[in-house]
Amino acid sequence: MLALIALIALTSIRLADAAEFSFDASNSQLGFTGDYGGEAVPGIFKQFSGKASFDLAQPLATRFVTEIEVGSLDTDYPDRDDTLRGPDFFDSEQFPNARWASAGDCDATGTRLSCPGSLTLKGQTHPVPLDISASADGHIIEGKARFSRTQFGIGSGDWADPETIADEVEVQFKLQLR
Repeated sequence: MLALIALIALTSIRLADAAEFSFDASNSQLGFTGDYGGEAVPGIFKQFSGKASFDLAQPLATRFVTEIEVGSLDTDYPDRDDTLRGPDFFDSEQFPNARWASAGDCDATGTRLSCPGSLTLKGQTHPVPLDISASADGHIIEGKARFSRTQFGIGSGDWADPETIADEVEVQFKLQLR
């Protein structure tokens, strides 16, 4: 029993050692790629923020929280953007923000991390793991995640058909930490 208490205490101390960072939005990118009728449709979110407790040497202490303003999406096609912001897709008026969070327990191999996490989108939260690579100094991280859009209610009615719009969406990011 004492050994368990000591282990918990040591783990708590180690978790506190990870460096705290915020995202430098002016030097960071958060994008996505969907598939419409067999064609890749890339886009970006222009407004997002986040914080990270990040240390490659302590993957269990690594934590991320990212807040995304879904109404800031841009696919370089205004009519499509308006549709994506609407109630059949992101419903940005009712659900203005999405959130991805990891509470630690990441696996590390060199400068790569695999982190469990959860995505909250359109009022629903589901597990979405994240694969990350970091620069040698740990100040630039980039990675990808994939999720099922229909699991979050993204694309309803005729838009729910995966023959029209593929169910899997990929999110890509490159973040400057400061």
